Amino acid sequence: MKRLGPVYTLAAGAAMAVALGTISATTTPTAQNAAAQGDTAAAVIEATSEATPTATPDAAKTVKPTPVKADYAGRVTGNGGLIAISIRNGKAVAYFCDGRIEAWLKGKAADGKVTLSGRNDASITAKLGGGKAAGTLAFNGRKWTFNAPVVKKPSGLYRATAVVRGANVRAGWIYLDDGTRVGLTVVNDEVADVAIPEPGQNAVVDGVEVDPQDVDEFIEGF
Repeated sequence: MKRLGPVYTLAAGAAMAVALGTISATTTPTAQNAAAQGDTAAAVIEATSEATPTATPDAAKTVKPTPVKADYAGRVTGNGGLIAISIRNGKAVAYFCDGRIEAWLKGKAADGKVTLSGRNDASITAKLGGGKAAGTLAFNGRKWTFNAPVVKKPSGLYRATAVVRGANVRAGWIYLDDGTRVGLTVVNDEVADVAIPEPGQNAVVDGVEVDPQDVDEFIEGF
């Protein structure tokens, strides 16, 4: 019976060796997998940080302010005529007249400038700022520059459309702060001899009064 002691000892030793081998085989791959996953995550973070550009202040576009509502009127250099530009919520209308010829234009106001166009290749491009609209007017193959300061009523732009004794009437008037004014009345596409009305008064076309509208009254239908 005493000889059985070594057998038990050897058996216990073999069982322990098998158990240790099992534990070693089980834990070693887990540690390796964890290390591999850590390396992969670090590589992903590094690649992402390299691929993502860093925003700089220079990359952001600076939008220039544009008035929601403004009226400008002034003289056209080298022509002797007047020009008026009005802005309402991003929409812009303009009128040029020297008492003999005229041009109505429309367009938009954005990013501190206006761009407008009209018949006979009429166009206006102007920058807004410093209390004025300054730019270039092109019309009938000619170009002029202008500086039109901000004006307040009764100065500014007025327009009238009507049917008088069966004839189609269209008229435009510009008034400056210093009292200078210009306008033109067209009846059935022909220039008519109609006096420029005083601010706030009606024009008289063929004995019939025609009511001038300010920009707020006509811009939506223009």
